[in-house]
Amino acid sequence: MSLHHQNGISLIAVAIVSMLVALLSMGLLYYMRNGHLPMPEMWARWGKSANVISNELKNASGVQLPGSSSSNGTPGMRPAATVDEGVRRCTINGKTVYSDTLCTDTNPTTRQVKLHDARGIEAPKTPASQATASEADEEQLKKKIMEQALGNGKK
Repeated sequence: MSLHHQNGISLIAVAIVSMLVALLSMGLLYYMRNGHLPMPEMWARWGKSANVISNELKNASGVQLPGSSSSNGTPGMRPAATVDEGVRRCTINGKTVYSDTLCTDTNPTTRQVKLHDARGIEAPKTPASQATASEADEEQLKKKIMEQALGNGKK
C-alpha cells in the first residue's frame, strides 16, 4: 500500500491568510465608521513618547547634537510664531504660503504679516431700553389676546 502526500496550502498558511483578511476588513469597518484610520494617531503618539524619552536620555547624558538649539526645548526647531512677531507671507511654487518656517529671508517674495487677536464671533448687543420695550409690548399683546379669547374684551 503506497501513501500519496497531498499537495496544497498548509494549515498555517490558511490561518495567516484568514488573519490578514480579518485585519483588512476590521480596518475598513473602522474607517467607514470614524472616517480615519487609528494608525497615524498611534504613530504620532508613540513618536512623541520616543522623542521625550530620547530628550531625557540626552539631557541626562549631556550629549548635544551639532546644530541643535536647546533654547526652546525642541532641538533644531524655531520657536512658534506669536502675535507680537507675526508670520511671513511668501510665494512658493506659485502658491501663496503663510508660514513662520517655510518663508525664508532668501525668498524675494517674503513679507512680514502682523497678527491680531480676535474674540471670535460675538452677538450684536441690543440697547437695554429697546429690549425692555419689546418685552412690555409682547406682554400687552398677550393680555389682549387672552381677553379676546375669554370674551372680556368685547366693547
